[in-house]
Amino acid sequence: MRILTVPNWSFCDPELCRNAVSEACNSVTLHYAQGDIDHARTVTGFSGESVDVFEAMDRLCERLLPLINLGKGGVHPFAGALDVCPFVQLDGDLNELIGLVRGWAREFSSRYSIPVHLYERAAQEGAEFRLPVLRGQLGPTSKPFDFGIGSNPNWGYSVIGVRDFLLAVNLNFAESEIKLIRHLARSVRDLRESGDQAFVGVRALAFHLEQQQIAQLSLNLTRPDETSVDKICAWVSDQTDCTFSTELIGVIRDVDLPRATLLEPLPAQIVPTL
Repeated sequence: MRILTVPNWSFCDPELCRNAVSEACNSVTLHYAQGDIDHARTVTGFSGESVDVFEAMDRLCERLLPLINLGKGGVHPFAGALDVCPFVQLDGDLNELIGLVRGWAREFSSRYSIPVHLYERAAQEGAEFRLPVLRGQLGPTSKPFDFGIGSNPNWGYSVIGVRDFLLAVNLNFAESEIKLIRHLARSVRDLRESGDQAFVGVRALAFHLEQQQIAQLSLNLTRPDETSVDKICAWVSDQTDCTFSTELIGVIRDVDLPRATLLEPLPAQIVPTL
């Protein structure tokens, strides 16, 4: 079974992370490994046979977790050191992947004494499955953990699961436009909640990135088969005369490229679909 994972770590040390990823991920295809100093966050992405992907995750956890200090958090919401770790099916049986992820999450929680919430498709029947709720963005979460009890004093807790493919895209503006960016983020959320089909499944957050001196509209397109990066960018352009640049975080499927011509992914970021 071929799978993709995009673990998000709550620290930023680009050189250290690149070295760790290079050592840990020699048996898988590395798609992405970039950190952001204002977010205090490093996003990694790699794919391969499931046994190799889980082994690479074990090696990364051994290398990276001892280096993370949650007291140095950035502007991005986070729950713990290994903040969120989604796994995505590339082929094979979805139920098999769910079982594998639940088993790995249990072992991870036991080994590091880090409580785990399962999310999206890996969540237990009837349990809360939405990442923004489990990570506390929509108010404090009092949901019981699937594995472990009590937040780890050093590493917090982790949200691990199986989800469909999504696109993580940043629109970067001049720092002075932060009020506009906050307004745009609220508008995107309102349009999504109103049922506007152009924004179905689109999540939006606004950030002031002080060290980089930019204002950032951070978008997650959780249903990229139904939404278009280009159309959302066109809507943003209609709302303002301010210029902005685009940034793809993580990976993109080859089938999404025709609707995302304003992005400039590196070849390694493109995941072929069968």
